[in-house]
Amino acid sequence: MTTEMPLPCHVVAGPLGVGKTTAILDYLARHAGEQQVGVLVNDFGPVGLDGAIMAGESEDSGLQVTTVPGGCVCCAAAEGLVTSLQRLLTMELDRLIIEPSGMADPAQVLHLLRQVAAESRLELRPTIALLDPRDFDPDRGQPSPYFRLMANAADILVLNRTDTAEPGTAEAFQTWARGLETPPLRAVTTEHGRLADELFELKAEPVGGKDHGDHAEAATHDPAGRTGGLTWSADAVFDHGRLVQTLTDIAENGVDGVEVPRLKGIFRTDKGWFVMQIGDGQLSLRETPARKDSRADWVTEGGPLPEDRLTERIEAALFG
Repeated sequence: MTTEMPLPCHVVAGPLGVGKTTAILDYLARHAGEQQVGVLVNDFGPVGLDGAIMAGESEDSGLQVTTVPGGCVCCAAAEGLVTSLQRLLTMELDRLIIEPSGMADPAQVLHLLRQVAAESRLELRPTIALLDPRDFDPDRGQPSPYFRLMANAADILVLNRTDTAEPGTAEAFQTWARGLETPPLRAVTTEHGRLADELFELKAEPVGGKDHGDHAEAATHDPAGRTGGLTWSADAVFDHGRLVQTLTDIAENGVDGVEVPRLKGIFRTDKGWFVMQIGDGQLSLRETPARKDSRADWVTEGGPLPEDRLTERIEAALFG
């Protein structure tokens, strides 16, 4: 049995685009200089986009970011998760936060983590699941199947973005959570991904992580969905106006009849560096510090799409 100090480990799960990265960055910003925090990010695409965003925006905080790109850590990238954890466990960290891909089943991730914890100083804390109010019908008090999947695996349920929710959604969510066969340790509502510090200090034995069977059956994302990604040299500069126009059109209309429900990118433009994201048919963007390259990850649904078609659309906004 090891005599090393336990390393608190928090899983922050949730579907694609629910605000996991925003929530983690908010926590890190509030505790910059106080803690040595390691973050393990499982990107949904192959280029490690979320990990790059987190590392770039927290580069002065001593944050240790490790990325496991190119698949769910609960199946295709499981070996990468274990290897990355073993490396992080050798570092002098005060806390470890794991952000699984939005397409991962948290129960399967927790199964792997318990195996690692049994033989190391890793101390699993209650799992946090961020949930989207748009996946909850306040009139019927019923969530979507993927919403239930997250709730069944997690110990702390957080209904995020309640500022955008329909009236009565927060109250219906609380009623539904209290009526679960195994009620969560906490069921809270928030805006902009802000997670209270007390959620990271809870040490109760996690009750989530039940066996939900095969990942392919448990997860409810479209099995026809395909992920892709690409990087560009830092010398490549995008025309800001053309890029925004292109991504807005892709968000609203897809590419050649194929939907692009999710795209996240870091782009160098003639107006500076920007994080641009497609979600729910809309484009959002914000400035970000300079990076070593531009990159993007995406998910397509609704049929096969040659990867170079989406690439062609984006690269049409390049200068030169």
